[in-house]
Amino acid sequence: MRLLPLLLLLPMAACRQEEAAPAAETVPDAAAAEVYASGPRDRLCLKPGEQRAGIITFAKTGDSNCSVRGSITNPQAIRPDGDTTCAILYNRDGDTLTLLTGDNSCAYYCGPGASLEGKTFVRMDNPMPVTDIAGDPLC
Repeated sequence: MRLLPLLLLLPMAACRQEEAAPAAETVPDAAAAEVYASGPRDRLCLKPGEQRAGIITFAKTGDSNCSVRGSITNPQAIRPDGDTTCAILYNRDGDTLTLLTGDNSCAYYCGPGASLEGKTFVRMDNPMPVTDIAGDPLC
């Protein structure tokens, strides 16, 4: 008689494990991307195999930021999805990547006080997912 209650709980435990598995699959695979950091919050990711890229940089104070999701194009540039005028040029020197954007064609992607121009990023040893301020993946 003692086994009957335990046997009834066993299928419920199995259901809980099945429900937890799909949530783990939705976590972005940061290891598949090259992830670069600049300061505590600025991040850049490149997925050369998929020709995808993402950037988020913040103003010196607050949460005003520049946020871009796009494609890697040649020469070394990131073109935001759906934009034919903005191209964020970058220079890579080993594990350091510097943004070279200098015109106003990309200003749309930045809030007050935030800028892409001249930002320098260093490749992270332990990459993490790069997300926008709402938590959506950029790469």
